[in-house]
Amino acid sequence: MQSVEPEGWVRLDTGRKLQPGMFVAQVVGKSMEPRIPDAAWCLFRSPVIGTRRGKVVIVQLRDQVDPETGERYTVKRYESEKTVNEEGWRHSRIVLRPDNHDFEPIVLTEADEGTLQVIAELVEVLGSPRDESKLSL
Repeated sequence: MQSVEPEGWVRLDTGRKLQPGMFVAQVVGKSMEPRIPDAAWCLFRSPVIGTRRGKVVIVQLRDQVDPETGERYTVKRYESEKTVNEEGWRHSRIVLRPDNHDFEPIVLTEADEGTLQVIAELVEVLGSPRDESKLSL
């Protein structure tokens, strides 16, 4: 089971102004390499403000799992296609795309629309276990 409970405080070395809703999480897996190395610590912001299109986000999958990790939370680039009708718009397709081309995207259709929740967006990659210079636990 993935842990999503707060584990404590960290000290960051970043030029960014920290704001409410920001948090640090460790991203495990190689699907977002080279941008996010395996086991890298990253700064995220929640909620996602504005469009999600093209942003790297943490997504909670309710009815499926990330094929790489087998877990319900994943970090991917968000893409969507929308249809418009007299009632407004809705997603016809959502693609959660890895940066690493060795991995397949997660594709959700209109029928899957209620099965995911975007949790937060990536603000900054802070460092990997090999480079802890921007983060102290």
